[in-house]
Amino acid sequence: MTIADRNTPARLAIINLMPQAEVYFDYMDQVLPEGTVIDWVRVRNHPYRSSDPEILARTHRFWEDTDVDACDAVLLTGAAMDINPVFQEAGYWDEIVETLRDAAGRVGSIAGVCWGAQVVGKVFFDIEKQHFAQKVSGVFEMTNVAPRHPLMRGLDDRFWLPQSRYAQLEPVAFEAAVTDGTLVPLDWCAASGHTTVVSADGRFLMLQGHQDYPTERLSEEYRAALAKGKAPKLPENYDVDAPVNRWRANNRAFLANWLRSAVALKRGAVPAAVPRTDAELGVPA
Repeated sequence: MTIADRNTPARLAIINLMPQAEVYFDYMDQVLPEGTVIDWVRVRNHPYRSSDPEILARTHRFWEDTDVDACDAVLLTGAAMDINPVFQEAGYWDEIVETLRDAAGRVGSIAGVCWGAQVVGKVFFDIEKQHFAQKVSGVFEMTNVAPRHPLMRGLDDRFWLPQSRYAQLEPVAFEAAVTDGTLVPLDWCAASGHTTVVSADGRFLMLQGHQDYPTERLSEEYRAALAKGKAPKLPENYDVDAPVNRWRANNRAFLANWLRSAVALKRGAVPAAVPRTDAELGVPA
């Protein structure tokens, strides 16, 4: 990659399925590298009932209207559908599958967040999702299990990561994909297992946690559940009345690493294969 390439901002298409879609503008502004160019994408079969229709119409385009060939990466957000164990019951399922498959041959890397991560696992690796007995919610101390992986460069040995999810990549199929070298886990904690996972070639990234969450998001989710008459557990390791952000710096570093990798893969500056073991990286045992 030339110096000019390194200084060129990444261009990212974000397929936005979030409730109140417009709030995601600020989320991304807090965690993406300065200068990142974003193409906001909406889907046709999603009602976006909680979103401002004027803002949505002004800022988001449909996939076929997006200059995807100019984009280096695609990110699929989380969605309210994460509570449903059946992927196909999302009204926009077929549209999302078609969009992701189209993107796979046109951008450097595709990432999914939370439900989006499990969608990436299903679409590209045929891994189902497995629901937890109880929602995982809180900020968890993760162990960096691949500190020499390019995506983990600059991250602490242990770091905090928000999580708010009902499911995980189904463990048996996931472990088989790790064993055969298809997928590479990047972090781990006892409460959530392997949360951040990348394909061996770097082209598919599954973020089951929330590298995208701002400080107050877990508090807002907790209070929204209370307002609906539910009895949610308090998020772990997090004060809903006075939240403190312990994850921003590591998540910024991680997403910057991902976009650099996506740019390099899209522009052919590096081979698709990404070293994933100490031996492959020339690190002494």
